[in-house]
Formats: sequence, C-alpha cells, structure tokens
Amino acid sequence: MKWLLTALTIGASLSVSAQVWKTLPQGVRILGYRNVTTSKVNSNFNQFRSETTLGAQFRVDAATIDQIPAFGGSLQQSLPADVYKDLSVGEYKVDASAQFNVQGTGLGYGITDKVMFYAEVAYYQARVEAKIKRTKGNTYEKVADYLEQQNGGVVDATLAANLRSMIDADESTVQSFITNHYGYKPIGDWYGAGYGDMETGVMAKVVDKGIWGVMVYPGLVLPTGRQDDPDILQDVGFGDGQFDIFTEVATGYIVNDYLSFGTTLRYTYQAPTSKTLRVPSNRDFTLSSEKGEFDVKYGDKINWMANTTFGVNDWISFTPSYRFMYQMPSEYNSNYSDADGYLSYNSDKVEHQVQLTTSLSSIQPFLKKKFLLPAQINMNIVQTVAGKNVPKVGRFELEFRMLF
Repeated sequence: MKWLLTALTIGASLSVSAQVWKTLPQGVRILGYRNVTTSKVNSNFNQFRSETTLGAQFRVDAATIDQIPAFGGSLQQSLPADVYKDLSVGEYKVDASAQFNVQGTGLGYGITDKVMFYAEVAYYQARVEAKIKRTKGNTYEKVADYLEQQNGGVVDATLAANLRSMIDADESTVQSFITNHYGYKPIGDWYGAGYGDMETGVMAKVVDKGIWGVMVYPGLVLPTGRQDDPDILQDVGFGDGQFDIFTEVATGYIVNDYLSFGTTLRYTYQAPTSKTLRVPSNRDFTLSSEKGEFDVKYGDKINWMANTTFGVNDWISFTPSYRFMYQMPSEYNSNYSDADGYLSYNSDKVEHQVQLTTSLSSIQPFLKKKFLLPAQINMNIVQTVAGKNVPKVGRFELEFRMLF
C-alpha cells in the first residue's frame, strides 16, 4: 500500500505569512508544529481516474493452482485450453480501510536577511483494517459438466470426478493459502507508528519588490522513514527508502493588506535505490512466493500550488488553495525482466487537492508593535477531489507556528 504515502507526506509548513517569498530576518527562529487527522480511507482513484473501493481483488484460477509445486503445471497439460481458462476456484476481494494521525515538527533559522535554513519531519500513526471477502464461487460443476459432455473418454471422466471432489475454497482457505504457499503474514488489522522521511534545505529570497517577490529553495529528503514490508500486504510505509533532491520556486503578489496571491512549483528527483521485493508473475496478479533484488527508480514528482489569501483584519484570514501533484512512472531493473515490466506498469500518479485555511495570526500586530509575541494558528481542511492511483482522503490539520 505504498501509494497511500503520496497523499500523506505531511511536514510542518514554515512559511511565516501569505507572502510566500518572505524569509526570516537574520538570527530569528521559527518553530512549527502540525497535528493531522485523516478521514477513514475507504477508496482510491484508479488508473482510469474513477473511484474504486480500497483493497486488492484477485481470482484464483487454474493458472494460480499450477504455480503450486504439487501441481507443477499438470492442469494446463491435462485440460483443453478453453476449459483451463474457465476453471476458477473463486474470486476474492480484500476489504480494506485506513486511518492516520500525523504529527509534524519543523524549525527554521535566519542565516541572513535573505537566506534561512529549515528542517522538518513527521511522526506517523497508521491503522489499517483488512478482511478477505469472497465475491464469486468456483466453477467446478460447470467445467466438470463440460468435460462429461465431450467424448466421454476415461481422462475426461476422471478429471470431471476430481473437479467435483475438490475442496471449495472459502475465505479461511484462501487466507491459509496466502500465508502457507506465498509466505505472507496473515491478512487482518495492522497498526504501525514511526517517523517519516526528513526534509531539509535552505530558502533564499532572490526578489523582493515589496508587493511581489520570488524565493527559491533547494533541499533534500532523507530516507529516515519506515519502508513497506514485502511480507505484509496491508501495511503502509512512512518513507520511500531513498534520497530525494528537489528545487522549489515560490512567488506572490500583494494587492493590499487584505488580499494577496501566492504560488509554488517544486520538482523532485528521486534517486535510485535497491530493494528486496516480491517477484510478480503476472501484471494483474502481484502475489508471489519469490523475492528478488531490484534496482528501483521511483518516478520524479512535480508539485504545484496556488492560493489566494483574504484578510478579515490583521488577526484573521482565509486562504483557499489548489494543489496538484504528478509523479512519473517508476522504473525497475533486475534479473526478472518480466517482473520489471509488471511493477512499472501503471505506476504513474496524479492528484488534485483543495484546501481551506483559517488563520489566526499575531504576526502583523507584532510588526505594528500592537502585540508582544509573533505567532500563528492555522486550521486546514484538505480534500483529495480527483486523481490517478492515489487514495481519496480528507484531513483536518491544526498548526501552530511561533517566531522567537
């Protein structure tokens, strides 16, 4: 369930105001804390950008059975091609839902009046509920009837009798098959907690014309987060496991004291890494008992954000925002050329989010010498409204920032 991370990489924003190009004055510090609670994630946007329920769907058929060493491909050798294709033990679905609580902490320091250093990291708590559900029964009777209607040979009659005596695989049988044959841990509820990947960099103000400006900030994402366990189907990783290098540009324009616009654009290069992964034997059926070493290059990402800030007064403002994310397809390289293609297939991602921020800030009153301490409290409501290969998730964020 690695793709969940795309929508849930949450740090502590260190922008000190709606003026996105502003940096801290020399020697000034900022501390940010954000607490995030998500809605229960029950669905995702699939490769066709339509909403589907969360969880894997799979079919156990003759080809699946033939992968078991005890069968060793004997069904394909014994059955006619059309019969082999129709034989099914059943179709199943893993009903799943997930919920997260994330606490992000960030700090910044003004190196000069135009350059500031910052770092941020998030601590994740995730709970996933998963249960196997059977959606279609077996086709033993149908295939057996077909065989008996053929020439009536001994082989056909024996196969038909064997099919009628086969065990009907209910949910517990499939659970046992997944754990005993494929070597996965049982599918069920899962809980995990740990730190995500840490982000650090510098913010440099390159243009400041008073009512508009430009800031650039290069940085790194360090692989400090927990990664997916290839033996647990329902777990969620809190990090990708490799270094990222990014550059972001922020610019904005101030109309007056109560209306401003801002936008940011980030490009992230995800460095190659090596991982131990399951080796899929089919593009649409990724369960596998075999593990292998893969050189992985996750797709580079583009993030764009645009917002408008409406100030009620020096203390209160509202900021609606739109966020867009595109991640390019990932690349895999190993001794398993077919598996490389299966893993790369349909690995690109698109996400559209809307956000509404309500801010209570003493920064402007502090600058006007009307308040003793510069601080800010933000309440954010964020919702994923469309996308491809990303979860449909809403979240509520409460953020506190203090300058000192």
